[in-house]
Amino acid sequence: MMITKPPYADAPEYYHQYFDLLPENNLLEALKNSMQLTLQQMQSLDKQMYVYAYAPGKWTIAEVYQHIIDCERILCYRAFRFSRFDDTPLAGFDEDHYIEASRSYPLEVEKLSTHYSILRQQTILLFESMNNDMLNYKGTANQLQMNARGIGFMLAGHNIHHCNVISERYLNKG
Repeated sequence: MMITKPPYADAPEYYHQYFDLLPENNLLEALKNSMQLTLQQMQSLDKQMYVYAYAPGKWTIAEVYQHIIDCERILCYRAFRFSRFDDTPLAGFDEDHYIEASRSYPLEVEKLSTHYSILRQQTILLFESMNNDMLNYKGTANQLQMNARGIGFMLAGHNIHHCNVISERYLNKG
C-alpha cells in the first residue's frame, strides 16, 4: 500500500518542518524507517545517558523518548478520529505538562524501547487500515485543520527530529 505525502497546503504549517525530514514519499516506509533509526539510537546508549540533559531545564534523553511516545499516542488518536469522519474539534495538549506528570512514574529505561516499538507497530497497523477517504478527511485539533495522512507523516518526521536533537545536542558534547 502506498500512502503519499499530502500537499503542504493540506497540513498545518508547523508540520512542514517534519515533512521535510522525510526522504520517503510512502508513509508506511517512513514510519518503519524512523522506527529503525529510533530503536538503533535507543539501544546504542548507555543506561546512564538516559538521565542526561544537555542544559538546566532541558529534558533528559529518557524524557525526549517519552515525549515521542506521548505525541504518537495523542496524534494516533487524532488520526483515528478523523479517519472515522469525526468532526468533533479536539483539544491541544501541553507537552511540558505531560513530561512533568510522567516524572512521577517514569518508564524504566529498559521499557522505553518496548513501549515505543509496540506503539509504532500499532501506528503502522492503524494507517494500513485506512483508505484514501479516511486518510484525507480533515478534522480540527488544537484549532488547526489536519487529516490523518498529514498526521502520519508528521509522526515519522517528528520522531526523526527528536533523534536528530539527541544526536546533535545530547551526544555531541565536545
